[in-house]
Amino acid sequence: MKKIIIAILLVTFGAGFYYYSAISSTLNIATGFAAKNICSGHFISKFEVNKLAEEALKPISPAFYVVSFGVDDELMQVNTSIAGLFQRKAIYREGTGCTLLAIGQKTLDTKITPLEFAQLSQTAHWPLGDGAIAKNEDSIDYTLIDQAIDKAFAETESVGKRYTKAVGIVYKGKLIAERYAEDVDKNTPLLSWSMAKSITSLQVALLVKAGKLELLDKAEVPQWQGTNDPRASITLDQLMRMSSGLAFNETYGINTDVSRMLSTEANAAEYAASKPLEYDPDTHWSYSSGTSNIISGIIKRAIEGDFQQYYEYTQQALFKPLGIQSAIFETDASDTFIGSSYFYATARDWAKLGQLLLQNGQWNNQQIIPENWVAYSSTATKTSTLNKYGAQFWLNRSPDTKGQSSIWPTAPQDAYYMGGYQGQYVIIIPSEDLVIVRFGFSQSGTNRGMEELINNTIAALAK
Repeated sequence: MKKIIIAILLVTFGAGFYYYSAISSTLNIATGFAAKNICSGHFISKFEVNKLAEEALKPISPAFYVVSFGVDDELMQVNTSIAGLFQRKAIYREGTGCTLLAIGQKTLDTKITPLEFAQLSQTAHWPLGDGAIAKNEDSIDYTLIDQAIDKAFAETESVGKRYTKAVGIVYKGKLIAERYAEDVDKNTPLLSWSMAKSITSLQVALLVKAGKLELLDKAEVPQWQGTNDPRASITLDQLMRMSSGLAFNETYGINTDVSRMLSTEANAAEYAASKPLEYDPDTHWSYSSGTSNIISGIIKRAIEGDFQQYYEYTQQALFKPLGIQSAIFETDASDTFIGSSYFYATARDWAKLGQLLLQNGQWNNQQIIPENWVAYSSTATKTSTLNKYGAQFWLNRSPDTKGQSSIWPTAPQDAYYMGGYQGQYVIIIPSEDLVIVRFGFSQSGTNRGMEELINNTIAALAK
């Protein structure tokens, strides 16, 4: 039976996987990815396991149809395998979510003590409390808002599902609308995927403000400090803008750099930093989750201290002032935050992060991040000729290249956003004083309707 399953997988993955080492790598990626994401989806977001597998995993690759998984609710861990082989384990730790263990690793000894926060008022409105929305803004056409959200949740695609999980809209600093799927509510922490890169940017901002990092300094990466290593000239700014020139295969296949980094490597930052230069620094733009994790390693070294202090730094400096209590930044097996991909928070708390950016880093008369950080993050990277990327943020700017359009051509050009796999968005539109949050498990190729949601929302607001 094992031989039959492996033969089927060989056909599925294509003729390139003739050798066992390649097959082993591929199947360990499949079981590792499944263990990590089932663990987090179940123990953090409280999703039902089989539904999670159907909506979030199986549409990604045929491999996930043959991955077996066992969930231990008492030990709070998930074990996966394929026909009893390629066994992987992910474990839940309070405060830092689920960690995928390295191949062959049995457990993790480290843990933190989560911070305790004062309970938010259940009557005060967002962002000061966690009460219900008060629809008392006469200038908003709430009927049009409801229709816009109806369309965001509608399954209108001929191929693939949107699986929208949450939509929230903040206008002039007020939460004016929100809606959730049946298995989600305002207290459900939701996965960032690559929106975590923007949280990594905010961590860098905190450290720049504290004088612990400088953007134009050469990046402090131990692996690059050898004699005449050309990577030693790479700056933190070039990593932030994905113009480092480092080789990294971001193709979302089952056996690429990004898949290996997230599903087989014990230390994502070290793996990404081991890549050679493919281009001279600051001459080529290439989207890379690897560079975000290199930055995450730099952040950890700049914070210093033990695991507890590392965890507390961002909680105390960023999340606590905003009243964000749901934030979970997950780590790899080296206890380093996976700055490219794995951050959880409720839709309401994601909206707070968007509002912080809309307010140029100020919250309750306190400058949380440097005042010029938003301008820096939302300025197009010079090597990105389509003007679509800043510093760990996506942009809706018009490209310099003739014949090319912005990401959402009919939406405001000043929009910038956190964006993640399967349709995760926090969109900030300064000209409209607007933040839009959207989460889902959208399948590949699906139109998530974001441009329509943006335009329909704006149409419902006063002018």
